Formats: sequence, structure tokens, C-alpha cells
Amino acid sequence: MLTYRLTAAALKAFSLNSATKHAYRQLGNAIGGRGRAAGIKPGYIERADANLALIERHGAIADGMTVLELGTGWVHWEALFTRLFYDVEFVLFDVWDNRQFAAFRTYVNALTEALPRLAPRDPARIERAGRLARQVLACTSFEEVYDLLSMRYHVDEEGLLDAIADRSIDLAISSDVMEHVPAHALPTLAASLSRVLRSGGHVAQQIVPADHLCIYARSAHPKTYLQFEDAQWSRWFENSVQYQNRWQQSDFRALFAEYGFEIVADEVVATTDTARLRIASRWKDYEKSDLDATVTRLLARKPKD
Repeated sequence: MLTYRLTAAALKAFSLNSATKHAYRQLGNAIGGRGRAAGIKPGYIERADANLALIERHGAIADGMTVLELGTGWVHWEALFTRLFYDVEFVLFDVWDNRQFAAFRTYVNALTEALPRLAPRDPARIERAGRLARQVLACTSFEEVYDLLSMRYHVDEEGLLDAIADRSIDLAISSDVMEHVPAHALPTLAASLSRVLRSGGHVAQQIVPADHLCIYARSAHPKTYLQFEDAQWSRWFENSVQYQNRWQQSDFRALFAEYGFEIVADEVVATTDTARLRIASRWKDYEKSDLDATVTRLLARKPKD
């Protein structure tokens, strides 16, 4: 637990003010950027492939749609993967600009090489994806990529979707993002998604409710945060540079249901065993299977008018 607590303390220190937050982002981009430019993160291709396959199984995507990626990040990964297979327009949304073009090219290269071993799809789509990926690699800037792929990039530091028109989106996707949205902002986000989605549109999210401090404290239990009440967590562990809302899959199901969405698919992708953890009373009404989940997927549909 020492590494866990030291990591939490360091991240809290970086969260003190705007200057320390800026320093953290600059440092993270410099170090992380070198790593991403050197090679794609393990599991990224498989993750995007599985996320798209879930959407495809439920008929939630088709050529001609407009798709929103929340938390589009360094390399627009989920958007890029989806766009290579489907002729759609993309709105790329984030709360700050941390794009890295060298890393983006590395990821496109890795995806191009992986195309033959992805989930079974129409051969014409696979051939088109390879051809389009090669065109992307010929681009020299994100702006050229956006022109080629019909993408629009938008940043709002408050995380608000106000600039996106009502009923202009057919599908909203994200991966490893929802667990980082401030808990108080999640209802606003759900309401905004309902507003911007067209009738019958979908929200597809991969969510990682594992304890993200364990990325650095690898010997700690993957759901260590379950041991702490809200006041303890807020005082000693919560930070704003790598914020985690500690919501479980059932919380996200309930949120989208509250805002009128129909739950189409609800999957647990990875689990741990919390049987030996001392679980704080804050979680006493949760099912063990809910607390055990470390990676989940949720597909929800806005009802048709």
C-alpha cells in the first residue's frame, strides 16, 4: 500500500492549482508521447475491434451516420478504427488538446498491419480500410487527416456538449473515459447525449471501473478503492489530474435509464475477486459481481419518436 499512497499523494500535489496541472500535462505528454510514438499500447487494437463488433452486432452503425467520440485523446483511436471501416462523419470531442501526431502515425501503422487478423467483416470493408489507412499515412498533419476522413475536432474545458446541435448525432462512443468524468457532471453529460442524439441513436461505452492508482501500484488489489468511504477517498486519494469517479456498472446503467435510454447490451469484459477486500459501507448495497467488474461495455439506445 505504500506505493499506492505515495502515488495518490503525488497526483494530489499535481492537482493543487492550474500551474501544477499544466506541468503534469506537459510532463505526461512528453514522456507518454515518446512511448506512444515508439509503439502501440498492448491490447489497443483488440479493444477497438471488440468495441466496434458490439456496435455492429446491434446494428448501431451504418455508412452516412454522424458519430461523436468522447475523450478522443492523443490519437483519436476509437474514431480512427471505426472510420476506416465505415463512411461516417466524426465529431472528435475532448476537454483539452493532447493530440500527438507522431503517435497517431504509429497507431495507424500498427492497425494497417493488423487488419487481416481482426474480427470477421465484409472483405470489401477490410480492403477499403487498408486503402484508407494508407491515405491517412500520407497526411502530414491532423488537419489533413480531418479533411480526408470528414472529422471535426472540438475542445471544451468544461466537458460541455453545448456546441453540438440537437439531434445531430447517430452514435456516441468512448473507451476508458466515463470513469474519469466528475461524478457531479455525469447527469449533465447523460442529458446532453440525449439532446444531441437523433431518435433511435446509440451510446456505446467501454468503461474501466478498476482502481487506476493500481497502474502505478501494481501489487495493490485492482479494486483497492472499495475499501474507502467517500470522505476518506476525497481527503487522501482523489485528485483532478487522474480523477476517477468510482462508479460501478450498475450506476452507469441506472444513469442512462434515468435519462430515458434503453439498455441494449451490458457486458462485463474483465473481473477480479473482491471477496477478501474489506468493503466500505458506501458499497454495501452493491452486488459482488458489480464490484468485481474491472472492464465493462454498455450500449444504450435513445427511443425512437
